[in-house]
Amino acid sequence: MSQLQPDYFTADSEVQSLVNQLQQLRSKRVSDIVDEEGHQYIDLVMEGGGVLGLSLVGYTYGLEAAGIRFRSVAGTSAGAINALLVQALGTPFDAKSEKMIAAVANMPMASFQDGNKLSRLATEAWLAGKHWLWKYSVSLAILRSLLKHLGLNPGTTFHQWLKDILAENHSDSWQALKQQMNTPVPGLRFDPVPLPENIEVPNAASFDPQNWQVELKVVTAELSSTTKIVLPERDGKLFYSDLDQANPADFARASMSVPVFFYPFKVPVPKTQSVTDAWQALGYKKKSMPDTAVFVDGGLISNFPINLFHTTNSVPKMPTFGAKLGIEEYVAGNIDGIKPYLGSLIGAMRHDSDEEFIRKNPDYKKLVKSIDTGEHHWLDFELSNEAKLDLFKRGLAASLEFLDNFNWSEYKKTRLTLAGLK
Repeated sequence: MSQLQPDYFTADSEVQSLVNQLQQLRSKRVSDIVDEEGHQYIDLVMEGGGVLGLSLVGYTYGLEAAGIRFRSVAGTSAGAINALLVQALGTPFDAKSEKMIAAVANMPMASFQDGNKLSRLATEAWLAGKHWLWKYSVSLAILRSLLKHLGLNPGTTFHQWLKDILAENHSDSWQALKQQMNTPVPGLRFDPVPLPENIEVPNAASFDPQNWQVELKVVTAELSSTTKIVLPERDGKLFYSDLDQANPADFARASMSVPVFFYPFKVPVPKTQSVTDAWQALGYKKKSMPDTAVFVDGGLISNFPINLFHTTNSVPKMPTFGAKLGIEEYVAGNIDGIKPYLGSLIGAMRHDSDEEFIRKNPDYKKLVKSIDTGEHHWLDFELSNEAKLDLFKRGLAASLEFLDNFNWSEYKKTRLTLAGLK
């Protein structure tokens, strides 16, 4: 199959129209941190959602077209993949979305179903709604593979695909990626946007470019400890004796391990002193430490980890934007069978902690945009080129709609009030 070129997306007439409108927003202020080229800096959190993550590429492409660059990024599952690529494909002041288009558009999705033929048949039948065929396939494939491997697809093809991209971009160790992420930004400075009514922000002038902190945060769930894990820095010391040498592709592979669809991602836990100390700091005795960490999709615990960059009792110098996949429809369902029961059970695990955070911090609704992903299914690994372009355009259109409506000075005023500083 021929490679899908970036201009399949960027040369589309609708895409070009949206980009032209976004470029006209370059003068609109959305942050107090800028560089010598006039780029404005934000933090970004992206939700998980399988192949719907293609729309996240459109979203970041749109933000970059408007002159926005990214400091720290975080995500779960598909959001984690995009977060990793945002950091790995260039320095903080580079525009990276065109590289992301080339990588993600040519993602060999069909090959990610790297289980046996019956496993693929089961998935295809389920997506197509052929329940009789799906039930037949379950008995032959799912149960057998679950009993032996705890999933249908090994996930090694995806893992290798991501390793190859990181190697091509000299980011195939956490040490190398950190070094690139912390490339100094030329002319980085604090240039505050005035608040309405000339309200003053306490300690507004305290900004030191030397203390510029760039982070990558990938959320996964670790089953042996039944714990939400944030990789690499916060919790990586629990699983790696030398975290700097870990391949960042591991972090995304751990985060995207959709239960049943993929094998869990397993990492041997070394019994070195540093790793043992890290586990003991959490209350585990050495003899109760697991021999192997078992990671599954972080979306089971936190599919939209918007809280990861939050600070309280202050007015931020840059916002944390959030991109969600799909329009939320709050409709209560009847739990009248095993299927709705399991669906609601998983839904509660996926969303409750994130939604609780937003309920307690309603100002975040001003920072979060839900991308309308249409009728595309999040596990459709056979997406056509037309479907990929449609998802990309949906993300791009969402970025324009969001930036059109975002008011940075009003948001700072809201935070000033919530922090009790006004």
